[in-house]
Amino acid sequence: MSILWVAAATFGFFAGLCLVVGLVAPGPLSPAAVVACVLCCLGAAWSSAGLAALYGSYAPAIASVFFSAATCFIGYRIAASLLLDVLTVPSASSVQGTLASDKLAVILADAEPHRYDPYVPAARLKRIERTDAATLSTGVLPLVFLAERVRYRALRGPHPARYIVEAVTDAVRSRLHEPLADLAVEVAYVDSSPNLASLVARARPRSVVLIELGASGSLPFLEARLEAERAAASYLTCPPSVWRDERMALRLRDRILDRVPEDTRASTGVALFGSGIPDAWHAQSASWLEDETYFLTRATVLLEEAGLPAQAIRHAWLDWQEPSLAEAIRHLAATGSDRIVVCPATILYPDLSTMLDVSRDVRDARLPEHVQVTVLPPWGDDEVLVEILASRIADAFGLETTVA
Repeated sequence: MSILWVAAATFGFFAGLCLVVGLVAPGPLSPAAVVACVLCCLGAAWSSAGLAALYGSYAPAIASVFFSAATCFIGYRIAASLLLDVLTVPSASSVQGTLASDKLAVILADAEPHRYDPYVPAARLKRIERTDAATLSTGVLPLVFLAERVRYRALRGPHPARYIVEAVTDAVRSRLHEPLADLAVEVAYVDSSPNLASLVARARPRSVVLIELGASGSLPFLEARLEAERAAASYLTCPPSVWRDERMALRLRDRILDRVPEDTRASTGVALFGSGIPDAWHAQSASWLEDETYFLTRATVLLEEAGLPAQAIRHAWLDWQEPSLAEAIRHLAATGSDRIVVCPATILYPDLSTMLDVSRDVRDARLPEHVQVTVLPPWGDDEVLVEILASRIADAFGLETTVA
């Protein structure tokens, strides 16, 4: 008798554990966990049937079902509460191998991986929780991972962001005049491997130049830099953000004007948007706010000088900050813009938001039928961006660059 009750509790508990694994795990591990969850549920049902046969009554079986459901809930909660502790990116000390070079230039990016990787949302959720940027319920944590998996599946192929980062890095390497043995140009990623701390620990270079490719100066980049400096026991040289370079603002103006015939500029609106960060990060991300505000302001001035009305240029954010992209687009249409250019001004490579959410925001704006909307892609491996990155590294090391 007691064995059946223990079996009901055990099957229920492991059903909850397997459910969390099925929601979170990547690749073939997820369906395997779902199958295990179903088998555990069948085991709990078998225990209930055994109790009904033993007592000759349905009452113990019904009690067993509720008992199994309770232990399933306990198993689910325990597994969910351990998620963020279990999913931890390997530290610098755990990375094997060496990378011999006297000079190391690292392009640090927050590009999302090619395939769903639970370590990435786990790292972001831990940062959100640690900084009190949002309240996270333990029960919904596995569903957040599931949502990330579903968004990756919607891409119907590998995520292109890291291919673009690698292409940018290759282009930067080709522009630098330096023997390969003396200078290494490598890529590291925020919140996933290879991370900056492990790369610096492997290389042990005499000097390191860090180029932040993304939300430069924001909290995730700052934490990665501090961790790397602790691992290397030295200071990393960080050139100014690319958003401080006048060439970026000029290039953004040209990218937008290429889509706007000169005779329609007076009736064209432009929505310049970025990713956005939580308000709780603003104090630690002061340099990011200053750099992106400077860049957006400079780009706005250049567009006004090119003939676009000042009231027809709006700034927006995809997440966390206001106004939202849908609000900015709706405002432009309401103020008389017949043509709207939606531009990811401070997003260097595509992410899930730009690939999946921007089109939704355009639909949510509910524009009149006569309003035409053009959505520009992120910067990608733009030649001006590559030129600026190469010149930043060359200036830091006293090298020459090749003009494209």
